[in-house]
Amino acid sequence: MFLMRYVFSIMLLFLVVHFSGADPSDIESDMNLFLSFGSRADGTDGENEALNYIADKLKEMDIGFKRQLLNTEKRGHSFSQNIIAEIPGTSEGQFIIAAPIDGGAFSTALLLELAKVFKENPPKNSVSLIFLGAEEGESDFHPYGSRIASESFKRENNIFAIYLEGELLPQTWQLKIGGNGKVAPYWFVKKLTSVLFSDFIPFRLRGTDIQVARLGIQGEIGPLQSWLDSNIPTILLKGSGTVNNAEGDRQIKNLIKAFLDLDKGLEVIPKTKESIYIFLRLFPGDIPRIIPELPYVSVFLGISALLLFIILLRFRDVRLNMRRLSQYWWAWPLLFVIVFVFFFLSTLIVEETLLLADFPDIWVHAPGTFVFFKIVIAATLSLNFILITRGLPLPRSPHFYSYAAIVTSGLASLVFTAMDITITAYSLWTIINMMLFTASRNIRRKTFFLLLSIVPSFMGLLVIIREPYSTVIKSLLLSRISGSLVLTLLIFPIILAFTSLSYWRLHYDRTRYSVLTPAATFTLSLSSIITLFWILSLNPYSEKNPQPLKIIDSINLVFNERQLEISSPGPIGNAELFLDGNTYPLENLGRTADVRMPFNRTPLKVESDTRSFLGRRTITGKISGEANPGNLTIHLNSTTPFTLHEANFPFEMSPSGASAEVFVGDNPPFPLSLMFTVNNDAQLILSVVGYWTEPEDPPHIIRRDIKDSVSRTVLLEVSI
Repeated sequence: MFLMRYVFSIMLLFLVVHFSGADPSDIESDMNLFLSFGSRADGTDGENEALNYIADKLKEMDIGFKRQLLNTEKRGHSFSQNIIAEIPGTSEGQFIIAAPIDGGAFSTALLLELAKVFKENPPKNSVSLIFLGAEEGESDFHPYGSRIASESFKRENNIFAIYLEGELLPQTWQLKIGGNGKVAPYWFVKKLTSVLFSDFIPFRLRGTDIQVARLGIQGEIGPLQSWLDSNIPTILLKGSGTVNNAEGDRQIKNLIKAFLDLDKGLEVIPKTKESIYIFLRLFPGDIPRIIPELPYVSVFLGISALLLFIILLRFRDVRLNMRRLSQYWWAWPLLFVIVFVFFFLSTLIVEETLLLADFPDIWVHAPGTFVFFKIVIAATLSLNFILITRGLPLPRSPHFYSYAAIVTSGLASLVFTAMDITITAYSLWTIINMMLFTASRNIRRKTFFLLLSIVPSFMGLLVIIREPYSTVIKSLLLSRISGSLVLTLLIFPIILAFTSLSYWRLHYDRTRYSVLTPAATFTLSLSSIITLFWILSLNPYSEKNPQPLKIIDSINLVFNERQLEISSPGPIGNAELFLDGNTYPLENLGRTADVRMPFNRTPLKVESDTRSFLGRRTITGKISGEANPGNLTIHLNSTTPFTLHEANFPFEMSPSGASAEVFVGDNPPFPLSLMFTVNNDAQLILSVVGYWTEPEDPPHIIRRDIKDSVSRTVLLEVSI
């Protein structure tokens, strides 16, 4: 069956690619051309060359397009633009394929080839190919391209979008289906994954990716956020790795066929926005399966009803033990607080360990070790939980703790259902095993079901560490309240069941106090101490993996001062600084250091002229100096309110009326000409901060296991 499907797919691929005129060599040629332009960042010459080449190619193919300027914002400014090519379809749907010009040489070249293919093979949906400018940048207004393009399509119906990002021809594609609580609908994910699988395109998507995105704990999602905010179903395909030429040609043809298949497969776009579903694919070669919301909820309710039925069958025992539980109801919140305090204390110990190492982010280099460290600490304290219950006037019946474990699992299930119903499956597994644990009379069976109840937490932890979901790991490791609460909800039922098991031995087996708990406590304590010393001696950097170091050459032309701001994720130690032909020794540096240097440069200059007419003053100026600043931050300041009537760039007045910020965008033309019109009696100070990512004659740190990145900031203030 698989062989027949493979042969059929190859034949169909040959026919589609042959008659569509698709040529992998054209894509590779265009990709290399885009790479030859160098940096294609916002406002650079490389970006302008790429935009002009794209426009010329679309004209050759007789495809209609428009240039969408990105400088129309009241706040913020960009010298860049989008190019939007439109190919009409035969149905009412709208299929958007977008790619960034900066950082997307291959994906941009692929869009040009798709333009030719769709021109020769009219699509079912109207296709919009969007070449996005100004996607990367440091300002709060980036990504300009996605933000403005998505705004122009947000009112369209029957629409879906693919965001394609790949600088080189990738080995595999990482799918991002959403974030911050919004994910692509069920029908879109199902069709796209089915097409990628059937066309032999390697891709990576896990069910946990969808759950993490739906919970909004995945961290930054970049330009995808703009499309989701415009309520456009969007999936980002980000390339990773590279392939050789032979494999690359085959994958290019497969990609072109996949986009054609996706267009045909979604000729009728469903109206539903269903976003609750489970994605199943255990291994890369498996057929992707997606379970939609209705079957999932039906199975969940069915299992829940079955559990209630089992409880009713044992009504007498349940009623008696629930009466015992209600009699000591006050013990449950007390014990919950105790366990929460254990996790709170383990969080403080992890924080102190990071402070001792003087390396706050060292956990990023060994997340598994730090998770193990925290769990060992919490486990050590939790083993003392049993000893605490024996020393306090708490119930000593094993039934109290087993039923408390079931109730806690049920409460955790309600909490997780409110967060995301698909997570409830894990807590449901725990509830079932806790019930089987409680119903069993054999100590070995009890132990077996107790171990089974740990499986979801253990597997979830492995997935989080392997990915890694750094935002989730950071929350569990370092969040004193929310992270500790989540861990308490997960672990508290297991601790209660373990306590019940301990009392079961005493109550029914009539055994004496065992040395097992003290021995386990000692073993875990020793493990935590060994791990602590290992962490304190950990150095993740070497010549093969050099330590990143950031140097900001800060020059203040107001006070004629120069200072180097040196920073790194971890302690720097001894090094040598090379600047202006001189070498300076640096000793025992921590993570940050400020080094004052001789003032010998003037990278910024301002020339201005003023003309007054009818109570208004027009100021013209020119900012010049060191070439190619990445950004200029410009403010007009005054001690009293003033009126800025107009300027040649967008601006925003402060609420006090005594300051205005002028937005000139990234990589502005330099020297830069300015023009302001203000009230005649305004006494202004022009404040300019220049920022260079590749400064002239930069300082450097000399050490083999250090890789420095240097930038320069210059502050200049003049009265105008």
